[in-house]
Amino acid sequence: MAVATTSLEQGPLDHVSRARVQRGASVVTVVAVGLSITGTFAGSNLGPITYVAALCTAALVILLVAMDHPRQARSWLLIGGGATIWALGGFLITLQADAAITAIPDIAISLCYTVGYLPVLIGFADLSDPQLRSRRFTGVADGVLLFLSIYAVLWLLVVEQVVTNSELPKFDRAVAAIYPAGDLALIMLAVRIISSRAARRRVGVLLLSGSVLSATADVSLLVLYLHNPYGTYPLTDLSYLLGMSCIALAALWSRLPAPPPSTSGITSSRRLAMIVAVSAFAPPMVLGGMVVFSERRLSLGPIAVWILLAVAAAVLRHMSSVRELERVHEQSLWLASHDPVTKCAYRAGFLHEVTAGGLRDRTGTILVVEAVGLSELRDARGYDAVDEVMATMATRLRAATGGEAVVARLAHDQLVAFLRSADLARGRQVADALQRTFAQGTQWGDIQLPLPAIVGVAQADGAVIDVKAGVRRAVEAARMGRAHGSGFVAIDADLTGSAAAVQNRV
Repeated sequence: MAVATTSLEQGPLDHVSRARVQRGASVVTVVAVGLSITGTFAGSNLGPITYVAALCTAALVILLVAMDHPRQARSWLLIGGGATIWALGGFLITLQADAAITAIPDIAISLCYTVGYLPVLIGFADLSDPQLRSRRFTGVADGVLLFLSIYAVLWLLVVEQVVTNSELPKFDRAVAAIYPAGDLALIMLAVRIISSRAARRRVGVLLLSGSVLSATADVSLLVLYLHNPYGTYPLTDLSYLLGMSCIALAALWSRLPAPPPSTSGITSSRRLAMIVAVSAFAPPMVLGGMVVFSERRLSLGPIAVWILLAVAAAVLRHMSSVRELERVHEQSLWLASHDPVTKCAYRAGFLHEVTAGGLRDRTGTILVVEAVGLSELRDARGYDAVDEVMATMATRLRAATGGEAVVARLAHDQLVAFLRSADLARGRQVADALQRTFAQGTQWGDIQLPLPAIVGVAQADGAVIDVKAGVRRAVEAARMGRAHGSGFVAIDADLTGSAAAVQNRV
């Protein structure tokens, strides 16, 4: 199997590396499906050996990816470690059942399958948000809480009361409910991976598919186990092996870089999380149905109450996590489009808002505030003083416009505001008031900092010229005011675009 070696730090994978991953995925798919079918239906000694080989192949693929993964090595190492423990459990049960090695205790096999869920749960949680430690812990908590809730329902209220065969040891009855509960917890974490967009959608879908196939196998096995604990059920084995193969394919496809953040699909992800959370009703409801339509006796009242409380808590917790992801995503978008010093949008965001946003085709006035002497201030007081001057100017610009203008940082020493006004008189009034507030300076610790600036004013009539032209003319008017020093309001009164400016000292 070929594994791509280009790291994410070196940029997107080239065509050759992408093709290598695709070829590797094709080979793994063919081998995994072939081993799964052979291990399920082959007779004699070939079936058990191939069954173990299928589990070992899935674990090996995941561990190979973890060895060379540029960003998610820890996550896939945990998942691969859990898969390896499961493969060991499969090997032990094969030795016990098919090789007749009775010295292997049942508890060793049960512990292998049980302990394997812990690293896999943590690995899934790590994949859901590899950057924020608190989110990883929240993911683990979600998975564990859901696991414990579903496990309690399956074991205490269903298995213990449905199973009437006294020959089944109590430990076996307790372990029988662990696997479906662990699979449902993995399903919830797989949904979180999809909703967080920390990985490619194909990776998330494969992880979800693998978790669903494993859950289907374990829930069906539990139902059949309650009916006949000594039977053999090849279809459940096939579903389980195919689920492990999907997780191995997800590891391989994760070698491709994750797509850039997107604002689309949040609603669908929330709906998907809700559907999967509510699906936690399925296992106990199926088992409860066995009681309703069979001769087994069981009180359904406690099951119904416990299911309602457990799943409602899981849904609320998961939905709050999805909303938290939305807030973090919105904050990231804000930080990418706004200047953190002045809290103003950057030039691209400003132009988009006034040309394609809610202010499109609106007549207005452009004000450009150009700070004077920032280089000298930086040399004398440092960058913090420069940030203080620009932040204060932005605050007073918003106050002067009454909060009705769209304000942005045009350059390192320039601010711009779009004011919905049909004439230049309104813009000149705002500019004069703004210069009066600048003349007062600002207090920065024990130091009084001056706020020297030039204000350029131009009209941007949506029916005549575009906003870009208005910004260009306001900047030109401010440039003409530089010859007269700070404290000037330069007004461009020529709507044809030439810079015939009128200077007024405040």
